[in-house]
Amino acid sequence: MKQIRHNHHRLSLECLEVPPNQLPAPEDWDALVRQTGAEIYFLSGWQKAWWHHYGADFSSGRKPVCFILRKGEQIIGVLPFCLETIWTGPVPARVARLAGVDSNFAIMTLPIDTGMETEALTAVLDFLVHDLHCTTISLSPLSQQSQQLGLIRAACTSCPAVTEVRYRSDRGHTLMHLPDHPDSFMAALSKSRRREVRRDLKRLTRDEPLRSTCSTPDTRDEMMDRFIDLHTRQWEATGKGGHFSDWRVAAAFYRTLLHLLAPNSQAAIDEQWLGDTLLSSQLRFTQGTKAYWWLNARSVDPRFNKVGLGRVGLVERVEDLINTGSRLVEAGAGKYEYKLSYGGELIPIHSLVLASTRPVARLQTRALLLWAGALHLFYYRLWFLKIRSRLNTKPRPLWTAWIRTRL
Repeated sequence: MKQIRHNHHRLSLECLEVPPNQLPAPEDWDALVRQTGAEIYFLSGWQKAWWHHYGADFSSGRKPVCFILRKGEQIIGVLPFCLETIWTGPVPARVARLAGVDSNFAIMTLPIDTGMETEALTAVLDFLVHDLHCTTISLSPLSQQSQQLGLIRAACTSCPAVTEVRYRSDRGHTLMHLPDHPDSFMAALSKSRRREVRRDLKRLTRDEPLRSTCSTPDTRDEMMDRFIDLHTRQWEATGKGGHFSDWRVAAAFYRTLLHLLAPNSQAAIDEQWLGDTLLSSQLRFTQGTKAYWWLNARSVDPRFNKVGLGRVGLVERVEDLINTGSRLVEAGAGKYEYKLSYGGELIPIHSLVLASTRPVARLQTRALLLWAGALHLFYYRLWFLKIRSRLNTKPRPLWTAWIRTRL
């Protein structure tokens, strides 16, 4: 484990070339993540799963770097990065990106103490450029909801080692702010939405009641199998492959997360049944009062064509989350009308990419962004989303090259 110590004004910066779970004291890292209210993606358990599935085995050359920042003896910030070289033809770019996240997620809080964001980020950016020789740094994807957003941009502006080459938002994620009581959630919905839920529940429970279950250590693997199967069948019915087809290591990644985080009550699968029929299933993560709720699945049985299984499952699970203390749901990237109709709000996600101020590094970064833009337009938007489905070809996983260039 390579360890570098560096003093930066009032802060000391420690750089270790291992993922957080391999640090001498990962519990100190996790304590700071929880103390700052940062995202679940920065916990050492999440990072362990991410590096196992999205590290060097996913793309050779990926290397971990952890930063621990202290003021005196007190840890005031921790940041995990993934370093890799991406080639644009003959032009290489040495890229540093936040580890543990991809374009499906949104970051609202970095694990840095309040008031120390600008100083901590400036120290990290300076080290990435001058000591680790990075040409390109991505702090994406950042939510507009982040209270740190202005401070993050201020750090990027004030750091003489970097210059901002991209700051834009072309997509969003859904947030649901939850009240203290389930009745308040229902009361906030429009009359037509409440009527829809009551009508659907009446139709479903005409002959037998609904039954909800939550995964346990003995059932989580079989429930994960059912969840993946139900999710895939739902998307195949629309001519698409679904998340576990598109992202080739997603099934193994989320299964590992379930095993690592469930013992701390931070991961579970919720199911809704009608008799012997599985109606819907939801993969859920929690960090403090925040719930992460990106992936769900529902039955495509034609018997339920006139019933909104998605909204019935959503309302029931929101009520469960409220009762267990959740006050914010991060419902994932993308625009889904049923989530917005039932209390969700679409929030912009920002892409923030920096380049070293060295002229050659700026050219390397701009070449990479041009290549990334071309891949996104011609491969993803035209081929993957439109042409492939019209040709009715078998769904195939997303190109690794496209995933790596989502900065």
